[in-house]
Parts: sequence; structure tokens; C-alpha cells
Amino acid sequence: MTKFILTLLLTASLISCAQESKNKTMTAEQRIEYISKKIQKFDNEPLYQLDIQSIFNFKVMVNGVPVYSNFDKIPGMARVNINSSILKSGKQSIEVELYPGYDNNGTQKNFLENGENFILKVEKTAWNKDGSIKTPEEVLEFKNSDQNIDYSKLAEYRTSMNFEASVPYTIKGWEDGQDLSKLNQKDLELKVVSFYKNMVSAFKEKDYDYLNTIFLNADSEWYQAEYFPKDMITKFQSTKGRKGKSVSTTRANSDKYSQNVYPIENYVMKFYANNKIVRLEPKEGLNRGESLLGYDDIDKNGMNRKTFIDMLLYIPKGTDSLQIIR
Repeated sequence: MTKFILTLLLTASLISCAQESKNKTMTAEQRIEYISKKIQKFDNEPLYQLDIQSIFNFKVMVNGVPVYSNFDKIPGMARVNINSSILKSGKQSIEVELYPGYDNNGTQKNFLENGENFILKVEKTAWNKDGSIKTPEEVLEFKNSDQNIDYSKLAEYRTSMNFEASVPYTIKGWEDGQDLSKLNQKDLELKVVSFYKNMVSAFKEKDYDYLNTIFLNADSEWYQAEYFPKDMITKFQSTKGRKGKSVSTTRANSDKYSQNVYPIENYVMKFYANNKIVRLEPKEGLNRGESLLGYDDIDKNGMNRKTFIDMLLYIPKGTDSLQIIR
């Protein structure tokens, strides 16, 4: 009975917090002005990117933060901006997890393979004044070609590496976050699941002003890390949706737009960045390694599309409330 009462009280508290946030929702115009005043501009604005090519399934973290993964049957190729995972100049870490890919019949293999089947490059570039990207300069390259390792006998492979980054900004990020592994895990899971369900409800209601207000701090740091001008901020804050990883799959049977937000179920709660960050991910299947917050839809071109919304949560020291940090 005591546990039941505590659960009810916690749920009521979460509902109250969500309602309070709803009451503080900012309009697009208010958010654009608020964020624009916070963004500093610099003479030199370097942008760091990952260039990834892989026939393996994989997951990549920068400074402990997940930046890209692929567990699909289609080999992965990606170019990813990583400045929002770089809080300040100095040594940065990259962690790579490799898992077997699929054979021609769509069956996942039991082991990795020898040869250059995974290539990751860190490249440094910058924005030109016309909005284009300068020719990248290679900072680091990693290939799974270590002659001392027989990858064909491994069901998974993990490694890490470092590189030096020089950025003109300093952002706080998750540095003041609590160690979430030390909290009561059942209570934490209840909080995280309730947070996700609140976000799913907002997506279903298409309450994008509320969603963008909840993401305000995370967006401010992201825009600063990539030096967004006001027109770019306006574009993102005015779009009826959220930034996410989108994957078009097959041609739909209909060209009529539809959307199905994923339910919060069959998940695993994963910690990142020395247990300061948490998110829910699919427990199994081709979508594992992605954010559980997402949806599938038919896009404007009549294609079935999956979209996974970037959302990483933390609890700042001195508080007990989850906040979005990325």
C-alpha cells in the first residue's frame, strides 16, 4: 500500500510539473528572440563532423553522448555534426561499438568480418558566409583493420579514441548532472517513462510550441555550438516538428499524409556520459540504438519514413526534475 501511495504521489507530481510547463509555453516569436540574444558570434567558427561508412551495425558516442547508430539491414553511411557534444576546447573522446551486419538473405551474421568494413573520420570544417561548408580538414581516421585482431571471431567489438578540438565557445551541457545510477532505479524509470509519455502526447496533439519550449535549453546550446544565425534559428523554431534522424524506407500505398507516434513500450533505459544522461531506446529489432521518441509517417513524396527524435535527459544537481539536455 505504501508503494502504491508513493507511486500515485510521484505520478501526480509529474502531471503537475507537465501542466506547469504547459502554462509557460512560449510562442515561436518569443523563443526566436530569447535564443537569438544568447547566441555569440565569433570570427572563427569551426565545425566538427563525423564521416562514417560501415557494413557493420554500429553505435558511436562523442564524449559519452550517442551521436549516430545503425542497426538496419542497409549498410550505414552518414555525415554528422558533433559540435553539440563538444562542450569546450581540448581533448574529446569517441567510443565505437561494432556488431555484425546482415547477409544477402537479410539474416544477421553471428560474427564481424576482417577487412576495412568500418571507417570513421573526424573532420574539421566551417561555415562560409554564403551558408556553404568549407572543404573539410581530416583530424582523425579509424578503420577496423588492426592486424592483431581477428574480427571474424568477435560477436561485438568496442574501442575508443581521442582527438583535439578547438572551439571558441564554452557550454555547460550535462556537466552539473547527477549520477543517475545512484538514484532509486524504479522511481527514475517511472519519471523517465512519464516524461516520454508526456512528449508523445504533445506530438500526437501537434503542440509544437510546447515541444520547442521544453527543448529550449537544449536548442540554445545546440544553436550556439553550430553558430546559428537568426534566420536558421527562425527556420528550426518555426517548423512544425522536431529535428531527428529520418530514414525513408519503401514507397507507401498511399500519397495521403499520415503519422503514427511510437508507443512507450518494449524499451530499455540506457545511461550515457558517465551516467549523467538517460534515454529510452527500443529493446530489440532494427530500431535499437535509436531514441524511443519517434514516429513513422508517409512523407510529402509518398514514402514510408521513420523519424527518431533526438532527446537526452538529465537531472541537474540540487534538483529532482528531469530536463532535456540534447
